[in-house]
Amino acid sequence: MSKLGTALAFLAGAALGGVSAWYVAKTRYDELSEQEIDSAKQAFYAREQQLKEEIAALKEHLAKEDEPEEAPKTVLAANKNQEKGDINDYAKMVSRVGYSRTSVPPKPEHEVEAPYVISPKEFGEMDGYTQISLTYFDDGILSDENGVIIDEPEDIVGDALNHFGEYEEDSVFVRSDPKRCDYEILRDLRSYAEFRSTLPPKI
Repeated sequence: MSKLGTALAFLAGAALGGVSAWYVAKTRYDELSEQEIDSAKQAFYAREQQLKEEIAALKEHLAKEDEPEEAPKTVLAANKNQEKGDINDYAKMVSRVGYSRTSVPPKPEHEVEAPYVISPKEFGEMDGYTQISLTYFDDGILSDENGVIIDEPEDIVGDALNHFGEYEEDSVFVRSDPKRCDYEILRDLRSYAEFRSTLPPKI
């Protein structure tokens, strides 16, 4: 029986300990939840008061705006309806307020981007740009690979013919974005006539 009594005493102690632990935990968490609820109530009350003050200030501001402004100095009729003003008064009002000042932005002039000199490394690195080789002869004539003279070189390569020696002594590289072309201009120390004499005669 002593084992049975010990077991019963142990179970009774465990049950009593469990109930008391549950009661202490419940009391503790009830207090914490009450504190949290009170804190939330205070925060919402403070926010509500702040909103009420803002609404009151806004109503006061709107009431001031709704007050009628002083009427322009015109003759008022007995029934407090405003008489029509003179056309000069309206013209003065329009100029004072600035309704007559309109500004139309000028249309941007279409500027054609001029060809510009690039470094030898940049030549051919743009996708979709055609690479064209040109020859600049000692007598100032610019021609394409086939020896065809280019009549107005400034339209194609800009002022690039003045830039020999910037990157390389005998070549200049030019990019024309509107034409999507990269030009390689090679200097030839011969005249165009000397170059032409080396070509086979036309058939």
